[in-house]
Amino acid sequence: MQMNLFATRLRKLSASGASTSRASGRRLAHIAAGIVVVLASAGAAQAGTLTIAWDPSSDPTVTGYNLYWGTQSGVYTAGMNVGLQTSQQVTGLANDVTYYFVAKAYNGAGILSAQSPEVSGHTNAKGVWAPTWGDYHADGKADVGVFRPSNGSWYISGSSPITFGNGGDIPVASDYDGDGVMDIAVFRPLTGTWYIWMSRTQTGLSITFGNGADIPVPADYDGDGKADIAVFRPLNGTWYAWLSATQTGSAIQFGNGADIPVPADYDGDGKADVAIFRPANGTWYIWQSATQTGLTVPFGNGADKPVPADYDGDGKTDIAIYRPATGTWYGWLSATNTGFSATYGNASDIPVPADYDGDGKADVAVFRPLTGTWYIWQSRTQTGLSVVYGNGSDIPLPSKP
Repeated sequence: MQMNLFATRLRKLSASGASTSRASGRRLAHIAAGIVVVLASAGAAQAGTLTIAWDPSSDPTVTGYNLYWGTQSGVYTAGMNVGLQTSQQVTGLANDVTYYFVAKAYNGAGILSAQSPEVSGHTNAKGVWAPTWGDYHADGKADVGVFRPSNGSWYISGSSPITFGNGGDIPVASDYDGDGVMDIAVFRPLTGTWYIWMSRTQTGLSITFGNGADIPVPADYDGDGKADIAVFRPLNGTWYAWLSATQTGSAIQFGNGADIPVPADYDGDGKADVAIFRPANGTWYIWQSATQTGLTVPFGNGADKPVPADYDGDGKTDIAIYRPATGTWYGWLSATNTGFSATYGNASDIPVPADYDGDGKADVAVFRPLTGTWYIWQSRTQTGLSVVYGNGSDIPLPSKP
C-alpha cells in the first residue's frame, strides 16, 4: 500500500509548550519534507524539549502517525504514536547531543508508510538548536544564491528573483525575526541604514544604525533566536549592537582597525561571541560569552581568509582559514580538538562554507567568479557537487559580510 505521508506546504510554528517566553524558543534549522522541528524549551539546567510538526497527509486512509528518534543516523531507539495530531512535544532530550528524527504514517490496518526524510540537529550546551546559515526555504539546507549589485537583485535557487537594495549596499541576510528562515537584508553605508525584509510577516523594516566606515556584523548576541543588528567600527575597534531581546544598545571595545571581525558561537552557549582575526600575526581573539573570558588562538597568516563554521556538527563554531595561494582549507575541530586540511578551490575563488546537504555540518565550498560556478564538498556523502549560478560581478550568498 502506498501512502502520501506529507503535503508539500510546510507549516511554520513558533516556540510553545514548556516555553515561558518567546525568547526561550529556537526553531531547528533541520527541516525536511514536511517535518518542522521547533525547540520549545531550553535552559542551562534542563534538557531540551522539541515540538515536531507537519502538514496532514493528503491520503484519506491515514489514521495516525508515529515519530521515531535516536542519537545515531538511521538508528531510532525511541518513538511514540501521536495519533492524528500533527504536532508533538518530545521532552527529555540531552544537551550537547545530536538527535535524528523520522516519521511514518499508518492506516486502520496498521500498515506503515515509508519513513520521512531524516531530520537531524545538535543541541548546544543549553539544549538549543540554531537555524541553518543560508537557509531561505526552511528545509535545513543552505541555498546557493547571489546578490547582484548591478540591479540590486537577489537570486536564490528555488525562488523567483527579488529586487531589494542597490549597487552600493552590502548584503546582510540573517534570521532577524527568529522564524528559522534567512531574511533578505542590506546595509547601506551611505546613510548607515539597514533595510530588512522580514520573512515571518512579509513586511519591510528600516533602521539607521552605524555609519559608512563601519563593518556590518549581524548575529544573535543575546541568544533569543534572532539576529541582532550590529557593526564593528575599525576607527576605534568597537562593536555596537542593538539587542533584540531587551531592545537596548550594547558597545564593547575589542580589536583594532586592521582586524577582520568573525563573530560566531565558538563556545556553544547559543550566543554569538565577539571575535576578530588579526592578519598581522595570524591570531584569533575571541571573547567567550559563556565564561566572559578571552581566548587567543594563533591559527593562519596574513594572506589567509577566515572561514569559521561548524564543520564537525557539535554545535560550536570551529576556527578555520582558507589559503588562496594554495586553495587549501585549514580548520581546528572543537569536537575532537584536532586539525583538518582540504585542498578545494583556487586563488580567485570566494569561500562560502555552509551546510548545503542538511547533515548539521558545514560543507567546504567555493564560488568561482570567473565561471559563476559553485563547488561544494558535501560532508554527508563525501562527494563533490558543482552548480553554475551567478556571474563574476555577483556577491555569493550565504557569504557573510
